[in-house]
Amino acid sequence: MAALCLRWPAFAPILSRPGKVKLQPPPRSRLRPRSPSRRGLREGRFHARRRYFRIYRPGALCYNFTMTTEKLDAFFLEEERSGERKINLLRLFFLPVFLANEFFNFYALKVVDAALHDRAVWAALAWLAYSVLTWSLVNRRGLYSRPVKYVSAAADAFFLTLTIVAVEGNNGPLVPLFYILIVICALRYSVRAILAAACFSASGYAVVWLSSYGNPRLVPISAYAAVIHMLIMVLMGFAAGYAVKKMRGLVLKFAENFVRREQAESALSRYVSRQVAKKILDSPEGATAIGESRRAHVSVLISDIRGFTPMSEAMAPEELVELLNAYFSRMVDVVFRHDGTLDKFVGDALIVVFNDPFEQTDAEKRAVACAAEMQAKIAGFNREQASAEKRTLGVGIGVHCGPVIAGKVGSESRMDYTVMGDTVNFTSRLQGKAPAGAVYVSSAVKEKTSADYAYKNVGKMEFKGYEEKAEVFELDLAAPGLP
Repeated sequence: MAALCLRWPAFAPILSRPGKVKLQPPPRSRLRPRSPSRRGLREGRFHARRRYFRIYRPGALCYNFTMTTEKLDAFFLEEERSGERKINLLRLFFLPVFLANEFFNFYALKVVDAALHDRAVWAALAWLAYSVLTWSLVNRRGLYSRPVKYVSAAADAFFLTLTIVAVEGNNGPLVPLFYILIVICALRYSVRAILAAACFSASGYAVVWLSSYGNPRLVPISAYAAVIHMLIMVLMGFAAGYAVKKMRGLVLKFAENFVRREQAESALSRYVSRQVAKKILDSPEGATAIGESRRAHVSVLISDIRGFTPMSEAMAPEELVELLNAYFSRMVDVVFRHDGTLDKFVGDALIVVFNDPFEQTDAEKRAVACAAEMQAKIAGFNREQASAEKRTLGVGIGVHCGPVIAGKVGSESRMDYTVMGDTVNFTSRLQGKAPAGAVYVSSAVKEKTSADYAYKNVGKMEFKGYEEKAEVFELDLAAPGLP
């Protein structure tokens, strides 16, 4: 990946810094999202999570994917709130079942004392009232802060202890619920909440153990057994807390890698198409393909605006920049659509390379098709400009293929990756001969694409720096099959 920094300087602030993504310490904050819509809590939760990560259109210059500890903190806080809602639903399911069982034992089987039955009903109703209140505040109104999870864990342990000591006894099926309280607390995605739930459960069991002495309804528990149970609860809390900590770490690691990947792909997509950018980042040879200098056979496309110098002198700087941005945005879209690599902008000129950094067996065909579509886009752009009574552009394009040296050029502090050689120089001379609205290609390109496109023989031309004349062909833009 270090080679990416050398080819395109935009990668330097992204990939050259060692270590993890720098995270800023967050302020203490409370999450107070709006009430979930009636269309469902799932949809509301999706929209609540989406705001933590902002993603603009891939490849846009305003692309900004940021991740801070504050945003991750808010994300986990939302997960805690979601887990609290799930635990509330479990309470609202369990307590009616418990009440139904009490009424069945009392009225149908008549195996429960009336006084114990009343205690059980009142304890369950108190627990149910707390659950309804929590559900109303957290699920309906969306009010949640971090102390809520500790209060809920303490309340569950308190009501369970009260029900066991005052009603059911310690030889019933409710004692194992102390362990379940620890397990379901993992839904809150909070290590501290799990450890707190383990301590509350162990404390509740200690109350049951101490209450077993002198209470005829409770079976005496030996100190050894009580200590073992409480120790297991604490150890279970540490085990569940460790699992949640690992999950949070995996989420953080995934988020960091995702951020780096999106930033790199976004920056790289300014120079190549999104598909090529993904291929470069995904393939193991991607870094070496754009690393050291090497020989390559490529197709080069160069476009240039005719009469740009006098036009720029007659226009205001703001108007000129606006015109160039509108023109380049259309041209770059066409280049990326044909999987070309944007080598560089040179003033008003555009240099595009095909068959680099990855091999394209039809590089010449892609280059000619790209040039034809660029001229079609320019014609449409000129119609828009003319209708708005603005300046129109005339662009000449040259396409040539041949060997180049692809490598890094620059100093230690600033380097760029480009293609160099006679092929690039001749393409520049070739496009200089092309009139506005025309596409000139060399004989080498014509030979490889004559089966796909129609050409007009312009004849042999002289080029500065070359002793011999070279045969030039003009692409027939009116031929069927072209844009």
